[in-house]
Amino acid sequence: MNKRIWIILLLLLAVFLPGCKKYDEGPVLSLYSKGMRVNGTWYFQSVLYNGTDSTANYPYQKLYFVYLKKTEGGAFTWNHNIYASTADSNPMEGGSWNFFSDRDSLEMIVHRNLPRRDSLVMRWKIHRLAYSEFWMERNVNDSINIQWRLIKYVY
Repeated sequence: MNKRIWIILLLLLAVFLPGCKKYDEGPVLSLYSKGMRVNGTWYFQSVLYNGTDSTANYPYQKLYFVYLKKTEGGAFTWNHNIYASTADSNPMEGGSWNFFSDRDSLEMIVHRNLPRRDSLVMRWKIHRLAYSEFWMERNVNDSINIQWRLIKYVY
């Protein structure tokens, strides 16, 4: 009798758990909160512009996200050249981020410095948010589709 209950519970989990998946590409279950999964240093594994591989345009770049539980978001920096040795050759942007629209999207607000001093809002649809994999996609003016596959190295 006890075995039957376990078998029924496992079958119910197998049927209903995939429906609970938040993101298209998973994960189904994680021990970390969504914010803690975003938190950390991310490197560009793959970048697609309208389906064309543009990863070569992102060498030596990284994104560093800091999660602040109280705000359900946080801050980020985008280092465009992690091997630069002078300030002029090391353009860095930063800003804030937060979850958007039932936490299935991420909004990044880039605060640009000189000479423009303006902000750029980027809204990304999250397809996968695992502890070491972060896949996002966004459309710009209904004509450009950008897909980022980020990876976090876990030592």
